[in-house]
Formats: sequence, C-alpha cells, structure tokens
Amino acid sequence: MKHTHSSLLRTVVSLALCASGIGAAHAAVSVCVDTSSPTMAMDKAIAAAVAKQQHTTLSVHAFDGSGDDEGFDLKQFNVMATRDCQLVMGFPVDASASGLPEGLKATAAYGRTGFVLVTPKGEHTPSLSTLPAGSQVAVTYQTTPNLYFADYPKLQADVHLTNEDAIEALEQHKVSAAMLWRPAVVDWLNQHRDAAPFDYAELDEPHARWNLVALYDPANAAAAQAFQASVATLSGDGTLGKLLDPYAVLATPARAGEGKANAMTLSLLQRGTQLASNATTAMSAAPAAKLYTKEQADKGRADYQENCAQCHGDTLAGRAGPALKGKHFANPAANFHVSDIFTIVSQNMPATQPASLDHQVYADIMAFLLQENGYPAGSKALTFDDAKASTEPLVYRGTDN
Repeated sequence: MKHTHSSLLRTVVSLALCASGIGAAHAAVSVCVDTSSPTMAMDKAIAAAVAKQQHTTLSVHAFDGSGDDEGFDLKQFNVMATRDCQLVMGFPVDASASGLPEGLKATAAYGRTGFVLVTPKGEHTPSLSTLPAGSQVAVTYQTTPNLYFADYPKLQADVHLTNEDAIEALEQHKVSAAMLWRPAVVDWLNQHRDAAPFDYAELDEPHARWNLVALYDPANAAAAQAFQASVATLSGDGTLGKLLDPYAVLATPARAGEGKANAMTLSLLQRGTQLASNATTAMSAAPAAKLYTKEQADKGRADYQENCAQCHGDTLAGRAGPALKGKHFANPAANFHVSDIFTIVSQNMPATQPASLDHQVYADIMAFLLQENGYPAGSKALTFDDAKASTEPLVYRGTDN
C-alpha cells in the first residue's frame, strides 16, 4: 500500500551512482516476502529484477504475515530486518499517514495500490458518487471503506468477514458494488477466470491509496539505497510497471487535492519516523476533550469484554483483530477523528453480527476505548449521536503501548 515520485527516484539514482560507480556489482539482494499476501509473486518478481539489474543473486526468506490467533506482532518485522533479510518487501503505508514499525525505515515507494470500487463489468461506475441512491455496497470487516458511508448516506453498507464473501455477494447480485483491497480482488479474479467478470477503479477517498515500500534496518541503509537505484532504472525502462500490473501501479507525485498528507508521507519515508514522533508529542500536549464519564467507561469495559475481547484481546492489544490502543492505533499522522473510529466500531462490531448492539452499548464501548487511549473523563456521558459526529482528533495520550 505505498507511493513514489519519479523525480525523487532520479535523485536517488544519481546519488547511488556517484557513491558506487555505474555498473558496479552489489552484494546479494536479500528480501523477506509475505506468503499470505496476494502480492507475494509480484514482490518476488520485483526483487528478482532488482538482483538482475545489480548483477547479483537473490535470497528470499518467506514469512506468514497472517499470524496466529494472537495476530502478527509488528516487532517481528524488526527481527526479520536484522536477522533474515536486508529488505522486507511489500509493506503497505497509507498515502496520507505514517505507520512504520519502530526502529525501521522505509525505501521510497515502488508502487501504489489500495482500495478499489468493484462493479459488474460494463456498468462504468468510477466513483461512489455515481452509484444510485439505496445501493448496497459490500465491504469487509474493519477496513477503511467502512468510513465512507458517513459521507455517502444514500449508500447502504453490507459488511462481510472476508473478501471472498464480499465478492460472492457481488457475483450473486446481492449488492451493487464492493469496496475491497485491490490485490485481493486481482487474486480472486486470477483464481476464478470463469466467474462473472468485474471492473474496478481506484477509490478517490481518504486513506484509500497506499504506497508499497520495503522496510529496512538503518544498518542496511546501503542495501536500501541500492534497491531504490535499481527500482528507478526498472521504472525508467518500463519493466517496473509491467511487474506491478495488475496488483499495483507505478507510484506518482501527490495530486493537488492530496496536499499536505502526501507531502508528510514522502518526508517520513526520507527522514524516518521523527515527524510522527513530534506530531504525537505536540497533539498529546494539547488539551483533550472530556467526552465521557468514568461510570460510562466502566460499563463500556464490561461490554467490551463481552463483545470485543475475543478478537481484540483483554487489554486491547489485538488478537485476531487489530489493537485498539496505543500510538499505532491512535496515530496523529493518520488524521483520524473519534467519529471515524466510532463508525467502524458501530458498523463492524461484533464480527459475527455487525451493528447488532444497542446504540448506547456502542457509545459505552467507545468511552472505554477513549479512556484506554488516555482521554480524561468528564461530567457528561457520550451519546451515540455525539460519537458519530465528533471531530475530536483520535491521538494516543498514554505513556506506553
């Protein structure tokens, strides 16, 4: 899920050539590749092309990023980047946010992918705004597109646990469209060539576009620089675009409408995570709104344990579902608000019966999440409508994870 600029790549190429000399052979290219990712073959092909361009060999370490019942610990990326490989391929970074594992850096993006709008072939539906009022749109549990229904109230959410279930609903004409992860859609189409065909288009919505980058330990900065130089060469001669297609496209400069968000991302990719750290400090220091009462958070704790802990863990640290506490969840660079997270909570929870709890139960659970992320209690309880409309930035204000 990541992006890159051709001008930035040309700069990287120049620096690399000056440092090492044109045509110089590099040490073996060593990469870690996620076998659970639909882009696995694409990432391996790009790594192989890089190794060929550098006139060296390729070493691939496979890992399963799907994790187990406890999920996949981000710290595992640090272990791999220091023990198993120079570069961890295919790490997705929101084009309007940061989110790198602590202690690691990222190459400039070598591609862009993200969430797409999937529709029956030939219907020519390029955006959510062109769908008829009342359209049912399939989404998967706990994914970003769940947020878009707040901006398109004429559309109805149809939440599924897996991409396969969502695509099946579209294939059976139970929904008019689906908002899904592009690599998952491509992977499904590759495996079901006789199934009903679909068209898909990039969603032009917040947090829908993601840059594909390679993670690396600072000790492997030379390998990362060489990788970027090779990627620039492959981009220039057309090879990279062919390797990315159809799972992703070449990364492009920020569009005028994307503004500061993409500029921040590029800066983060070049200078590490210091900007995110500074943003966290500045926003955490600002006074936080008191949106709930202590009594409400206590009720929310019990509701959470009953309805959410099985997937997200007793301490909100994550399990089958993601963590709901800490600076990776409430990241200031992501620019999420309380209403954004509450939309997902109230539409997606619990996984077995989304949107099935009473409105007040959802509000109480949100109060508990705010408490656990360092927000102070006040004298007025949080209501469902208040949570749904809140523009309070969601920023982790605690002192640990």
